[in-house]
Amino acid sequence: MPVTRRNFLKGALALAGSGMGGALSVPALMTLLPPPVVRCNSDEAYDTLLFKEREPGTWYEPLAGKVARKEDFALNQAAMVTWAPKELEQELGTCEIVLTLIKLPAEEAMIEWGISDDGGNAVMMAYHTYKCPHLCCKPVFMKEGLSSLSGGTYENMFLCPCHLSRFDPLSIVEATDELGRKVMVAELVEGPAPYGLPIVPIIERDGELIGRTDKLEWLKYCGQG
Repeated sequence: MPVTRRNFLKGALALAGSGMGGALSVPALMTLLPPPVVRCNSDEAYDTLLFKEREPGTWYEPLAGKVARKEDFALNQAAMVTWAPKELEQELGTCEIVLTLIKLPAEEAMIEWGISDDGGNAVMMAYHTYKCPHLCCKPVFMKEGLSSLSGGTYENMFLCPCHLSRFDPLSIVEATDELGRKVMVAELVEGPAPYGLPIVPIIERDGELIGRTDKLEWLKYCGQG
């Protein structure tokens, strides 16, 4: 095709347009994306573990809403606590979750994930009892019970009331979740759950118990995350 003034100008304009499009494509597309939906009030976020409110009849009812401390607990004593760090909404899509905090006899596998107490004879540990990894029911800590699956008796274990999966808080093991991720869990003892009950690592800050947020991927199941 002969190069005419008209063809030259059309080509030049097309080239300039493509260059501008490439330069502006990323910012332009970003402006078209809706802003992230934010439901949680960041001013109300907290990384401390607070004794759950409206728990009548529990030993920790007088402590409702206060920050948990290891001296609040006797050995093998459990309490439900709430946890609402700012990272929860972005990572899990929720503002606050409920965990179970327990003082347990120390086992070597716990040391990395919990808070040592009683001269190293006990460890404070937090477990993700917000949802069972089976079908999302809420496991509860049982001081003792009789298994409907095996018929045996047990002490100080988590039981999912919906389908009777049972988890041992004293046995912290590495498991593989349904997406192939490695998670640290209270070992599954029996029942249909695909793996154990995830833990939430904790630290101590000025005597207050704090949930770590660096392992939130362990909690991404049952519609979370």
